[in-house]
Amino acid sequence: MIKVRNLHKYYGDHHLFKGISLDVKKGEVVVLIGPSGSGKSSLLRCINGLETFQGGEIEVDGIALHSISRPKPSSSDMEAIRQVRLKVGMVFQQFNLFPHMTVIENIIEAPVKVLGVSRDKAMEDAISFLSRINMANKADAHPENLSGGQQQRVAIARALAMKPEAMLFDEPTASLDPEMVGEVLSVIKDMVNEGMTTIISTHEMGFAREAADRVVVFADGDIIETSAPEDIFTSPKNDRTKSFLSRILR
Repeated sequence: MIKVRNLHKYYGDHHLFKGISLDVKKGEVVVLIGPSGSGKSSLLRCINGLETFQGGEIEVDGIALHSISRPKPSSSDMEAIRQVRLKVGMVFQQFNLFPHMTVIENIIEAPVKVLGVSRDKAMEDAISFLSRINMANKADAHPENLSGGQQQRVAIARALAMKPEAMLFDEPTASLDPEMVGEVLSVIKDMVNEGMTTIISTHEMGFAREAADRVVVFADGDIIETSAPEDIFTSPKNDRTKSFLSRILR
């Protein structure tokens, strides 16, 4: 479903990715762990076309994103990015809801404007998504009247309303108070259990151990280890993985 081949990514003179590669199968749940700044978010943003890269290739369900060395992407590059974003939803640390719109208006905006779905159909779908996350009673609320956990659940529903074939989560619980983390992870678990292809960057090790098919460990822009969750958490092979887990699991 998602192929990353020999990826190189620079931030100015800083060479973050020096040829990393990763495959994600359809229906697979891959969890990215590692220290902050190790490249997890950058990889997700490259996959979704939010950031360009300077070497290698990313392919999403047969659509190729190429390295871009010129200042601006070409029209063909932009069309490939548009096609990828129709297939891949993304949820960020910050909720990024439109503050002037109600919950249901936030959810129907993209299906109506981008996919051309009728407003009535979009509303019907939105109510269905809100019911799945136990928030149908908040359809007419504005984001400012919701808790952080509720806002993040709406952000997930908004992404799912585009009917993506894969989902990317960039530290979806990082901005939440501890008591709100569980409600968001529960929504993600339900989605994962339905077979959605998922890549999630997180520091929630319990979630990683329970939900992942495979855990990928990042350090300094490199994939240093990848294996089944039980192997990573009980018998990691890389010394940097051992060091990271010893710190975060204390």
